[in-house]
Amino acid sequence: MDITTFFSYKGGAGRSTTCFNTLPFLADECGAHKNAPVLLLDMDIESAGMTYLLGQEKFFEGKFDVKELLKGEEVWGIQKQGPITEHPLYKKFVPVGNMLGLEDNYAVMFLGVDDTSEKLDPRKILGTMEEVMSKLSKFAVNHNAVAIVMDSAAGDQFTAKLAVDLSDKIVFCMRPTHQFRIGTFNYLHRLAAKYGKAGRDKTVVLLPTVVPMDAEIEGVSMLSAAVEDIDRRLEDIEYLEVERAFVQKDCFGINEVTRFKWKEGVLYKLSSQGELTPDEKEGYKRYQKLAKILYEW
Repeated sequence: MDITTFFSYKGGAGRSTTCFNTLPFLADECGAHKNAPVLLLDMDIESAGMTYLLGQEKFFEGKFDVKELLKGEEVWGIQKQGPITEHPLYKKFVPVGNMLGLEDNYAVMFLGVDDTSEKLDPRKILGTMEEVMSKLSKFAVNHNAVAIVMDSAAGDQFTAKLAVDLSDKIVFCMRPTHQFRIGTFNYLHRLAAKYGKAGRDKTVVLLPTVVPMDAEIEGVSMLSAAVEDIDRRLEDIEYLEVERAFVQKDCFGINEVTRFKWKEGVLYKLSSQGELTPDEKEGYKRYQKLAKILYEW
């Protein structure tokens, strides 16, 4: 069972939309179903992006959510005493498979955030959070969950650090702009220094996001320049295993999808409802490729 985090060093990288669109493909790759689901967590507890995308904000108001999970106040066991569907923790999650276009609504189970509740003070619960997340991982393994996927907060927020520390695979979303590249690689250097040789146990999928279809300015190919810049910067990254399948001139990240400028959607689901536009078809293929990489690595 793998733990994957969708992360960006700063907000505005399309991280939640990328996670949202990759999930149904990943569920298919993993063969997820009711008794062996993908467990999805919204770790952006101050913005609750995934909770909003899935339209679940009202469900978690005043109820058990990720914040309550991290407090560790609710007692639950990790030992298997029947199918996962009978476990009290599982019953706190909401099935969202149908919203993603999957036939089995219970293939993806979601724990969201009550954005109206009091903010957490990490100084008071840091040790507890780490214990709870380690316990969640063991729970998932013991109860046949096929994966844990987290939509992280950005940068150095404490839930982002927690998600990155716990994960085997980190989808590192970054817009293709110069400032985003600089910030992303500065963060990767800090991450490599933090983990040292232990960082080799983690896979970082470097993923440019919202990549414009028109990639030439004043006669210069921005695509070629960006790939060359990233190649150069990658030479200085030690220890971390960086997957660069999406840093190629013929496959540079996830392309911009016009629809998402106005309304986020799931291309996996939209494809079954009608013909996709050219940019949507290309996005569909890229999200599918990302899911395959996450599954196979």
